[in-house]
Amino acid sequence: MSLKEHEYVRQTLERYTNCPLDEFCDHILITNFRRYLIRFQEKTKGRLCEGNFRIVNAKDFNCSMIDFGIGSPQAALVINCLAYLDSLKSVIMLGMCGGIDDILNTGDFLVPSAAIRGEGTSRHYMPPEFPAIPASSVNLYCIGAVRKLGFTPHCGIVYTTDRRLWEFDEEFVDYLRRRRILAIEMELATLFTVAYRYEVPIGSIMLVSDMPLQRRGIKDKKLSEEIYSKFMDIHLDIGIDAVSKLSANWSKVSRKLTSEW
Repeated sequence: MSLKEHEYVRQTLERYTNCPLDEFCDHILITNFRRYLIRFQEKTKGRLCEGNFRIVNAKDFNCSMIDFGIGSPQAALVINCLAYLDSLKSVIMLGMCGGIDDILNTGDFLVPSAAIRGEGTSRHYMPPEFPAIPASSVNLYCIGAVRKLGFTPHCGIVYTTDRRLWEFDEEFVDYLRRRRILAIEMELATLFTVAYRYEVPIGSIMLVSDMPLQRRGIKDKKLSEEIYSKFMDIHLDIGIDAVSKLSANWSKVSRKLTSEW
């Protein structure tokens, strides 16, 4: 191979987003949802580029948003690539999760403190016994942004799975109930693990989109539309506020990150 690893990865990010790397902002929001990306563009008047990943660069906010798709392999790829950006300062995931613990309700916001590595991708980056944890310095600003908009942030452990239709496996459902797991989703353990491997400061703000273990709690088409209409704008505003505060206080955040890594 004639290309060095960093050259290949940087070219991969450019190819997957169809966007020159010098257009990327210092702070990155990532999501699974094209509708979030389009709404982010409307809110910020940023520039949209489309490839396998889709990106909006909002220079006025020093914030880019990337829709990377669904699942742990895509999550690993986007963090692995972003790690090679020269100016990258932070990444925040705006995603959705299914609530497991009955203390949650649809529409709640969750800032996970750790994720169980129930997927298969993260083992390629760190040993299986290694915990999947975000950067607490970034998470603090995520928590503050949730509170600023009048919501109570829930913090705790989520389970990351690469199995999409798990809801009808009674043995697995029993496992989730007995382990005091707050919620379940498909990317966070991978994101946290790969981010730690490459020293990418990462946090997340997750929206509880359904309560799949409750009677009639599984998200159907109708509930999905309700979630978007009621909470997408709020979720985006929380993410933008977290980025704004991180950017304004970056010298203090970077000093704390030195001790975390």
